Amino acid sequence: MTKADADWRARGACLSADPELFFPLSSAGPAVEQLDQAKTVCAGCQVRAECLEFALATRQVHGVWGGTSEDERQHVLAARTSRPLPAMASRVPAGAGRTAEP
Repeated sequence: MTKADADWRARGACLSADPELFFPLSSAGPAVEQLDQAKTVCAGCQVRAECLEFALATRQVHGVWGGTSEDERQHVLAARTSRPLPAMASRVPAGAGRTAEP
């Protein structure tokens, strides 16, 4: 863990909350209220963006990170990996892929 990792973690709003709040057992029933409570804590957090980026970069599959649920992070990752290339980058240069004739 780098010093920057430790710095943002030490400033998280979640430090004053029960850690179990951020790890609901499901995404239905009573866990929905727990998920909402965890997201409320995250909503006012000064390091929410850093937390979310950490969770995405390290592929955290459980819990609430940066105000997002497991399913929400999966959608963010899917959207990031399916973005089309910019028009210029997707063009194939003229003559690319051609082989010289003997």
